[in-house]
Amino acid sequence: MRTRNKFLALAMVATFAIAGCGSDNNDNNDNGGTPVKTATPASGKTSTPGRATSTPGQGTPIATSTPGATTSTGGETPTPTSTSSGAGCNGEGDALSVTITSLPGSDLDTGWTGIAHNSVATHENKVTTNLNCTGPACQVDGSNLVNQPFGGPLPLSAGGVSTCVLNSFREAVTGTYNCDSGCSTSSVKILSKVFLVQEASMPCPPCVGDPTPNDGQKGGTCSGGTTPGAACDVNGISDLFEAAGQDFGKTSNDCLPTGSSVGELNIDLDPLTTDTISIDANVNCLSSAFPAGSCFCPSQVQPNACIPDGVCPASGVCESGPIDGVCQGQTFRQCRSGTGTEDCEDIFPGSGSCIDQPRPCFGTNISRTGQCGTQQGELVAFFCIPQTRAAAINTTAGLPGPGAVSLPASQVRTPRQ
Repeated sequence: MRTRNKFLALAMVATFAIAGCGSDNNDNNDNGGTPVKTATPASGKTSTPGRATSTPGQGTPIATSTPGATTSTGGETPTPTSTSSGAGCNGEGDALSVTITSLPGSDLDTGWTGIAHNSVATHENKVTTNLNCTGPACQVDGSNLVNQPFGGPLPLSAGGVSTCVLNSFREAVTGTYNCDSGCSTSSVKILSKVFLVQEASMPCPPCVGDPTPNDGQKGGTCSGGTTPGAACDVNGISDLFEAAGQDFGKTSNDCLPTGSSVGELNIDLDPLTTDTISIDANVNCLSSAFPAGSCFCPSQVQPNACIPDGVCPASGVCESGPIDGVCQGQTFRQCRSGTGTEDCEDIFPGSGSCIDQPRPCFGTNISRTGQCGTQQGELVAFFCIPQTRAAAINTTAGLPGPGAVSLPASQVRTPRQ
């Protein structure tokens, strides 16, 4: 029997996390200093500065409804069925497999310019790994994930620069998960290969016509890429690009981008947690125009793009500018402020009118709060992104620079034989 819950222990993560940005793995720190990464449990205790840690089981719980009752998501909570295989994980057994699925509603902010903020990760990504439990306390054993893909290719576009990112696990995922609370803390280390592409509305070759993601049935056809016309199974969906055309946001590992990557990126979500992550800027910016210790990552040029002084207001946007013009229906498209539908709907049906959008910004602290829960929850992480080998990506997103991700996820747990 299977117990279906919404899970947070691994976060397949950032996986996404790279809004088209990443590292060429030449990470010399010219500034000195390391970002102070603090995971603050709901109990109010703060871990030692300089190390990103969290206390498993102490995150913010989400109220769990009575089995069989209707939840706030509108669905019915399946009634857990215990197995006789052991006392671990509330009677489900000591040795479990867990299949994790990313959900809609993610938030991805990358780079210091703010142009690549407020993006989204793909949902319907699936990853299966192991839990080893003693009572409600489980250890995550993701050794089976090394070199395996994390979901389908990730399409990203911001400021007129589009990328397709192929993500895989470069190390075993490790961590802890509590069956009673759903609180978790994991270390997730990803290798991301970034491809610079020309088509803003279709950064990754889509899998067109496949009705059911990740069912093992190749019911679709690759449109473009290295294998045009090949059969494909959808492995991930980006709602942002679904708005641009039928199936444009549905990607598959059967449909890979052409060309060579402009960065093989080591991205560390360590920790990826249901607790609160709080990071204070303490690295000197390359530009001496800004106060000492006002940047987050090695070789970061400046804290943000806010004018005139690089101070990010409490609102989280550069209130004095810059102001960007974007198409309301397809926000990855740039447009000239005040042009109405001329740069948007008149050229790209469905993209609407040009709207003014204040530039998002990072201040002197980056905080994200996750949520525990055996029914639903949210994982959060902070990470640094060194520059790629593509100047267009580095300049647009602001690399090297910081990133932050919030990621909803669900799970199905089954006893291992």
